[in-house]
Amino acid sequence: MNTLHNAVWLYLGSEARNGEEIAAFVDWCGRNRVGKALVHLSLGGSADESTERRIAALAEACEGKGIELHGMVSTLHRRLNDKNKLPFADPACYCVDAHGISNYEEPICGHGYVLDPRHPDVVRTVSEQCAELLRRYPGLSGIHLDFIRYYHYESKLTIDTKSAGHWIGLPKAGQSIRLETQDGVRTTYFIEEARNRYNDPPVGDKLVLSRSYRYCFCDDCLAGFETFSGIAMPASLPDTAAKAGWLLGEHPAEWAEYRAGIVTDLVGSIRAAIRRERPDAQLSAAIWYNAPYGNELRGEPLRPESEFECFGQKWWEWVRRGYVDFVCPMDYWLKPGSFGGVVDGQIRKTENRVPVYAGLLKTPEYEIDKAGYEEYARRAAAGGAAGICFFHYGSWKQLL
Repeated sequence: MNTLHNAVWLYLGSEARNGEEIAAFVDWCGRNRVGKALVHLSLGGSADESTERRIAALAEACEGKGIELHGMVSTLHRRLNDKNKLPFADPACYCVDAHGISNYEEPICGHGYVLDPRHPDVVRTVSEQCAELLRRYPGLSGIHLDFIRYYHYESKLTIDTKSAGHWIGLPKAGQSIRLETQDGVRTTYFIEEARNRYNDPPVGDKLVLSRSYRYCFCDDCLAGFETFSGIAMPASLPDTAAKAGWLLGEHPAEWAEYRAGIVTDLVGSIRAAIRRERPDAQLSAAIWYNAPYGNELRGEPLRPESEFECFGQKWWEWVRRGYVDFVCPMDYWLKPGSFGGVVDGQIRKTENRVPVYAGLLKTPEYEIDKAGYEEYARRAAAGGAAGICFFHYGSWKQLL
């Protein structure tokens, strides 16, 4: 028998819905030397008998083939259209961005809520919920943490205002402007530049809108930074935006270390909780390689250490402390050569303490054929990775 050394993400919505599909999944895993299946599960909520039966059947089928089944969770991110179904009613449990806008009040795209990994209620509840999954689904070998990071993105819109008419006299640099879609989703942007060619006749040039999705700058996080670093913010700073600008401009290294420590502590809390529930349970994590992700698609260079600086993922520290048993870097949207270089760097950071399953994405927008897959797999193996982590089974099952 070939040594099983790959991993795969599995979503239950359209896969493994019955015995026939479970058998097909397990057969696919065997053909592709998959030893770890990461099945998406929701944290919190009441038990669903149908899901329990499916996971039990899936775990039994996987065990029969020597495949570990891990519960994959969205650790710090919730997608919900109904605010009443949020896991926390307290707005303080949700992040505040560098402009001072609460994610609770203005969720990303109208439904994306980012939990504050520093808040004691978040730490306690998320840790307990991970342990609860092991009780609910005894066939799981462990918990896999997805979205164990701060959200980060710099959004910029450039609008051609040549034919905007007299409206060009309204926008002024520094002002905020709110965009709202027909279904009520609101997003606040800030005017970075408003440039016109003529005021009379009104001929505009361009309007540049920006929004910095950097977290978390709530009052408690800012106070925590002062305690952690011993650095006092000037009393003259009038608001959150000014404080964020000062921190990012004057003390970016200390701020990055502080935030990363918060995420690392949460990983440690989850590790302790699942080990109390089941001493042999494994903990693993999905990690990023760059921020913002998809840099090659935009023709931008790789930014080493940006996952630490922007996402708060100092994941090699999780490895060093023994918090995680393996990692699945999401090395997506990279050409094979770049992919190989990124994997090499990730292996060096682990110091060979834990297996690394290099994540490979295939979608209709980013297709990979069989020869392409074999090239990526060769690069991963050359770098010392334990194998590939397929994202996700539904997109790979017809190719391999």
